[in-house]
Amino acid sequence: MEQEQASFDIVFRGDIVMGHSLEDVKLRLQQLFKADAAKIDALFNGRPVPLKRNLDEATARKYHAVLQKAGAEVSVKPAGGNTAAPKAPRPATGRRQLTLAPVGVNLLKLSERKATVNTPVDITGLTLRPNNGPLLDASEASAEPTPVVEIPDLDLADTGAQLLSEGERNTIPLPIVEPEDWGLADVGADLLKPEEVTQVAVAEIKTLEVDLAPVGSDMGQEKTDITPVAPDISKLKLQDS
Repeated sequence: MEQEQASFDIVFRGDIVMGHSLEDVKLRLQQLFKADAAKIDALFNGRPVPLKRNLDEATARKYHAVLQKAGAEVSVKPAGGNTAAPKAPRPATGRRQLTLAPVGVNLLKLSERKATVNTPVDITGLTLRPNNGPLLDASEASAEPTPVVEIPDLDLADTGAQLLSEGERNTIPLPIVEPEDWGLADVGADLLKPEEVTQVAVAEIKTLEVDLAPVGSDMGQEKTDITPVAPDISKLKLQDS
């Protein structure tokens, strides 16, 4: 008797592949299944939905690859009571290619998420207060002494009026300046008297009696002995032109 061939289902839980947007995935699924938007939206309800049933291993792999490429995170499950699962094809690089998930997308599948246990909270002793009243009763509020602020009898002065009375102002004595017999000097005149001017010693510069030497004259500079070069021309000869 021939062994019965294993069959598999393509199951979708509403998750999308990282790097794809939700709207693009929905549009691609409409094109693949030739369905309207309402039917495709119904698949994203968080519950496992079989997209294809009773497929052989090769066909299941093809559907899995196409849907993954479209952005739908699907899984291949044994159909019925079959426990043999197909071996997922290994990428050529030996590791899974990672991409960035869109903002707001769940990074874990429903099967990978931990169930959250709600903690019961006793609210029997809680009541709601009006939004315009105090949160504490008069017996619960601690009495705080009201600070006493002494406000002096103040009046407003008119614009431009002096804020201090004559008796409140500090009198600043004016400096007494006794000017001498001052006058204005003429334009260009010396402001100092001859006896007030500081005498500056004039440096004496001696005039040198020098003449200009003719061009090319020996100025008496130090001579440098130069040894004449005597080249060896014994092997040189002249050719007729």
